[in-house]
Amino acid sequence: MKKIIKRVVIIILCLAVVGGGLYYYLTPDTLEVKTVSRGTISPRLSGTGTVEGDRKLTIYSDVGGVIDERFVENGDRVKKGDLLIGYSGDSQQNEVDLAATDVEYSEKILGAATDNRATYQSKYNTAKRKIAECEAVYGLLELQMMSLNSGVYLSDYELNQRKKCYEADIAKKEGELAEKQAKLTKVESDLKAAELKEEKDTEKIDEYIEKAKEYQDDIGDLNEDISDLHKDEICLPQEGMDPATHDRYLVLENNLNTVMRIWTDAKTDKDTSQSMLTAYQEIYADEQQVERDKLTLTQAEKELAKAVNGGVAPEDGVITECLVDVGAYVEKGVPVIEMQTAGSYKIRMMVSKYDISEVHEGQAAEIKIGNMKYDGKVSKINQAAESDASGKAKASVEIDVDTEDNLIVGLDADVTVILEDAINVLRVPSECVYKDDDGSFVYIVTDGEVAKEYITTGRDDGTYTEIEGLAEGTHVVSDPGAASHLGEEIIEEEVTE
Repeated sequence: MKKIIKRVVIIILCLAVVGGGLYYYLTPDTLEVKTVSRGTISPRLSGTGTVEGDRKLTIYSDVGGVIDERFVENGDRVKKGDLLIGYSGDSQQNEVDLAATDVEYSEKILGAATDNRATYQSKYNTAKRKIAECEAVYGLLELQMMSLNSGVYLSDYELNQRKKCYEADIAKKEGELAEKQAKLTKVESDLKAAELKEEKDTEKIDEYIEKAKEYQDDIGDLNEDISDLHKDEICLPQEGMDPATHDRYLVLENNLNTVMRIWTDAKTDKDTSQSMLTAYQEIYADEQQVERDKLTLTQAEKELAKAVNGGVAPEDGVITECLVDVGAYVEKGVPVIEMQTAGSYKIRMMVSKYDISEVHEGQAAEIKIGNMKYDGKVSKINQAAESDASGKAKASVEIDVDTEDNLIVGLDADVTVILEDAINVLRVPSECVYKDDDGSFVYIVTDGEVAKEYITTGRDDGTYTEIEGLAEGTHVVSDPGAASHLGEEIIEEEVTE
């Protein structure tokens, strides 16, 4: 009996186990589902950027010369006016010395020209006064001699012939005199021009001086000859004078000779002085040369001051690259230092062609650099694409950082740009969306069974994803194991948002 009861119990237990297994395998699984709904999506665009100063600056060499010192290295933070590089200044000092010598020389030329002009003007005035005096005395003596000769005449014919000879000789001599004076004026003008040249031809200058002296001597001789002819013309020999009259005549003749000599010397001095005054009348050119040389000296002194003062930082900032080393020679205007200004900072972030259409100037941003967090704002979207580290063309976006901290230029920064809200759009929880080679899809429940449905996705704020391709109210499986129940009947457990 006991054996029968034991067998019955075993059979009952076996039937219970089999029944439980059948119930387990035949009963549908329960999966969590969520509903496609309408609502607002607040999308975010996350990426990594690089800290930069607000502007890049290139420091150019103010002068040409040898770099004597460099006071900064890459990464140094500088203040406005800090010394960056120093120059030897040797070439600038040489230019100053040379310009100072030119000024000294041109001032001496001007001084000499001024003094000479004053000297010759004085000589001219003196000679002119003497000539006037000699003319008056000559006229008086001439009248006295003519009165002594009034009673004694040569034959008219002989007297006229001899006068014509004297007049012809005087005219010839005066013609030669005019020619010599013209040549003297030309030589003196050439001499002045040669002395004003920067590169002076000493041999040519000496030649002009020698010619000028030669012409002056010739002019003096001609004036003396003309004076003698005039004297001879006036003092034609007379006949019939008594001894007393003849003595008086000789005294007048002697005085006349003295006056003619003084007159001749005065005319020579007047002509020479007038010629020299003509040569020095262009003293304005000497004054202009002095001014040009002084201007050159001023410029050279400014260049020397630049070399002595060295290159300085135009603004506060961070040195990003030193382009020259100590001992190098640089031309004026060559880049020597690159820096970024530190009045404010910005983050430069690369954005793909798929996301850039959602980014606009003025959008807020959240920035994280290490453990520090900052607020920011999109300030610029560059309109020329740039290549990222992988070589892909992307848009460069600049984001201003709201901070008074001294940030380290070149560090990476995590950036989240807060994009525009998408209002009243179809959406599903982001964890329900999957991707494969054919695109984005979700698992939905149709007639109690799990099905795979491809969709078009839009903006995503990390919680919800904007979609197209499903009707509002559609149940979407949110259970991670949905793929293993594809095509199976399930029991839905709707999860309220």
